[in-house]
Amino acid sequence: AYWNNQFYLEYLSNPVGEHVAPGQTLLQISKNGYQWTEPVVIFPPYKIPDGFVKEGKKDIARNSFAVMHQRIGFYTSKANKLYALGYYGICLVKGDDPNDGNGIGRVIREIKTDGSFGPIFFLRYNHSFNEKNTSYPFYKSSGDAALISACEEFLSNPLLMMQTVEEGDRNDPLIPLQKDFKAFNYYRLPNKNIVGLWKYALTSISKDGGKTWPMNPTRAPGFVNANAKIWGQQTSDGKYATVYNPSEFRWPLALSVSDNGLKYKNLLLVNGEITSMRYGGAYKSYGPQYVRGIQEMDGKPADRNMWVTYSMNKEDIWISKIPVPVRDKVTKEVNDDFSKMPDGRELNDWNIYSPLWCKVGVEQYKDQKAITLKDSDPFDYAKAERVFPVAKKVEVTFRLSTAQTTHGQLEIELADRR
Repeated sequence: AYWNNQFYLEYLSNPVGEHVAPGQTLLQISKNGYQWTEPVVIFPPYKIPDGFVKEGKKDIARNSFAVMHQRIGFYTSKANKLYALGYYGICLVKGDDPNDGNGIGRVIREIKTDGSFGPIFFLRYNHSFNEKNTSYPFYKSSGDAALISACEEFLSNPLLMMQTVEEGDRNDPLIPLQKDFKAFNYYRLPNKNIVGLWKYALTSISKDGGKTWPMNPTRAPGFVNANAKIWGQQTSDGKYATVYNPSEFRWPLALSVSDNGLKYKNLLLVNGEITSMRYGGAYKSYGPQYVRGIQEMDGKPADRNMWVTYSMNKEDIWISKIPVPVRDKVTKEVNDDFSKMPDGRELNDWNIYSPLWCKVGVEQYKDQKAITLKDSDPFDYAKAERVFPVAKKVEVTFRLSTAQTTHGQLEIELADRR
C-alpha cells in the first residue's frame, strides 16, 4: 500500500514451513521504497482453543497455534484510513490445509499516521467460531465508527470479498464466485468492465462490478504459466501491465504491457535471479513468486511508477520498482556522467539488483560520483545493467576495491542486443 506518503509492506512468517505453526504477520514501512524499517509484528501468533476438532477430522488441538494466510493485506477506507488485514487458519498436523474453509477467521486493525496500531478485531469468522470462543472482539463491538464503516465497506465490495474465497466458508454468501479459483486481483477497463485475474493466469470479465462472472475463468490466450500468481493493474500512463512467471516454474518474474487491458504485446524481465535456497521446509518453490502490487484504493506512489512485491524462494521479501512508461529499448546515445546528474537520479535509467547485503548505489569518489556495488552476502550479489543503442565504440571507466569484494572478481559484460 502507499498511504501517508509512505509505502507499507505486509508479509507472513512461519518458523519452518509454509503451514507450520505458529504463524504471524509482519509489517515494514518505507518513505522511498529502498530503505525500510525493521519488521514489526502486526498480527501475532494466535492460540487455537484446546479441544478444537475440524469437521470431518480427528486431530485435536492441544496447546496449538494458528498459521496465517492472506491474499489481501491492506484496505484504505473511503475515509482515507489504512487498515491491515490477516487471516488465521488451522493446520493441526502435517498435510493439513489452512484454506479448507475450517479456519478461525479474518482479522483487521488500523495503521495510524504516527505508525502505531489500533486494536485487533475479527472482521469475519469461519463457521466454527464466533465472539464467544475467540480471543479478539468482533468489529461491531469496537465502538469505533470509522472502523465499523470500513469493515462494512469491505464486506459489501465483491471485488474485495473475492480475494477471501480460499480462506472463507465455502458457502459464504458475500463471495460472488464460490469456486476454487485462487489469488484473485483485478483492474478496470475504460468501459467500466472488470478484468479478473487468478492463479494459473486465469481470467474473466465482469460487467457488473464483480457481482457476477458470466464466463468461467479460463487461461488467458498466449500466457504461459504454471501454478503461480499473476498481478495486473492499470499504470499511471493509462496503459495496463501484468507481472507473472512466464514458465512452468516460479521463475523468472516478467512483465507484459497492454494498451487496452485486453491484448498484451511484449514480455520483459523484472527479476531473473534466483538465490540458493537456504532453509528447508514444505511447499517451498524456487524463484520470485507470490507477486502483488498496490490495488486501486490503496494509494498511488508519488513517482507514478509501478511497484510490486514478491518472495524469493519463500525466504526473502523483495520490492521492484518498474518505471512508467515501461520502456524496452534505448534510442538515444548514452553518456552517463554521474557528477553532472541530480542527486538521487543517477540510476534512473539503470536496471539494478540490490539485495540488502549487496547494495547498489552512487557515492562520491574524490572529485567524482560513481556507481558502487557492495557485497557481504554469501548467497547473493549486486548487479547493475545499462541498456544502450548499438555502438561501434563503448567507453566505461571503473575502479575495483578488492578490500570490499567478497567473491574476489568483477565482471564487466557488454552485450550487443540488436
